[in-house]
Amino acid sequence: MSGSVPESRSQSQPSHEPWDRFAMKALLVLTAMLILIGYGCARYRIGIDDQVSQCLPPYRWYLIDTFDRQSIKRDQLRAFAATEVMAPYFRREQTIIKRVAGIPGDQVSVTAEGTSINGVMQPQSDPALAKALGLSVADFLIDQLAIPEGFLWVMGATRDSFDSRYWRLLPENQVIGRAYALF
Repeated sequence: MSGSVPESRSQSQPSHEPWDRFAMKALLVLTAMLILIGYGCARYRIGIDDQVSQCLPPYRWYLIDTFDRQSIKRDQLRAFAATEVMAPYFRREQTIIKRVAGIPGDQVSVTAEGTSINGVMQPQSDPALAKALGLSVADFLIDQLAIPEGFLWVMGATRDSFDSRYWRLLPENQVIGRAYALF
């Protein structure tokens, strides 16, 4: 036997972080991830337009920011909950996405030729869907309507979009959030 001293166990094996320290770090990371995921799920929703005839082509997928319900501006996409006046096309509480075409103070008129807001004719805005509803176009004509505070005029981008031309003003308190077209 030579005069060498046996190596201690700690010198011969790689050092590892103690299990309790690793578990604490893992728990902190997991907690942070759950908080971020919970926040994301509470704030954002995905909307999918599964209609054969889209009202906002070419988009089918939307990100809805449910925390953005204020500062509604013209031409923004907004998600809202359908009411019974939107039947037969939408179920009550179904999430709908439309473009804000008119805001409080705007003047709206609907003629057989189309819808004008503040004197500007909106594209593809004639009430062509009236016949599909089994009603006369005359049932939906508006000579002049001033949008009051707390209400919006929302529209799709196609002639056959079921929107404010048919069910009129949307109460702002029905807005779920701002929608962003994804693809």
